[in-house]
Amino acid sequence: MMQRDEAAMSVRGFIPDPGASGSRVAVSTHDRAEATRLLRRSYPRLSVEVAASTAPFVFRQSAFGDGRIVSTELMLAGAARASGSFHDGSVAVGEVLAGGLSAEYPRLRIDTDQPFLQPSGPGRMHLDDLHLRMTVLDAEAFRRAAERYEHDGAHHRLARSAPVSVAAGAAWRWTATHIQRSVRDPRTLDNPIIAGELFDLAVRSLLSCFAEPSEHRDSGDISAAPRAVRRAVAYLEEHALDSVSIPDVADAARISVRSLQALFRRHLGVSPVEHLHAIRLEAARRDLLRGEGASVHAVAERWGFGNSGRFARLYQQRFGERPSATLRAQR
Repeated sequence: MMQRDEAAMSVRGFIPDPGASGSRVAVSTHDRAEATRLLRRSYPRLSVEVAASTAPFVFRQSAFGDGRIVSTELMLAGAARASGSFHDGSVAVGEVLAGGLSAEYPRLRIDTDQPFLQPSGPGRMHLDDLHLRMTVLDAEAFRRAAERYEHDGAHHRLARSAPVSVAAGAAWRWTATHIQRSVRDPRTLDNPIIAGELFDLAVRSLLSCFAEPSEHRDSGDISAAPRAVRRAVAYLEEHALDSVSIPDVADAARISVRSLQALFRRHLGVSPVEHLHAIRLEAARRDLLRGEGASVHAVAERWGFGNSGRFARLYQQRFGERPSATLRAQR
């Protein structure tokens, strides 16, 4: 329960804290129309509708932070739906702490059972007795900070909505909890050194959890690699549908197997086999997006994944959704 008389003050707006560098907001209401208005005010590019019902209704939202980082918490005892753009101009990570949330974007259905990176552009959400935490970073501040963590030409691309691993998701939850507790203390944001360290922690954790892994580097990285690596990659792409052996790849690259392995690790961050898996996963996704193949199993088998369960796991780690969801969206 919020520590105030909600009957006397059902809505509380932005509360400036004298002497603090951040802002705080806390709102609460039992009125559905008022909750709709509050949500639309928070997300002006959204179309929001709170479902009518005779059941008891409660809506609460709080936000603490500054111009670079904000931790928000939303609690809804009831149901609502929303469509449109949610966090343009920012990088936002959500966590469902309780209740239900479904989120869909063009060709992408978000797995809300784990922390998720909010995609840009329009989407649709359905909320049901939801307790949601969002950690929101200013996109430009995030970009500038991320540049400091780029090494050896490796660029961080937030091209996935799901954590790279279960451990990464758990690490993000710890970070988000720490951020939430810290920004609630006005002394944190009032101290530029502590505030800066907190923001850097958020950036590093977000990159570790959601940035495209090294094996997903784009063609620009490959074009900068030695000629032998480029020859090997061209061979792998040409023979992605064939049974490929590492000695064959080394012969095509005109180097030894040992040199091939070392050059791939040094310049691409992966082994030749891992890079072949990435090529095949990308090809399988293209087939699924085109609706080609009668089933996920058929597409997986076509691209050399005999175990459908392993294919589904690798696919979700890379693209943030199950292959069945990709195929279903095209039908």
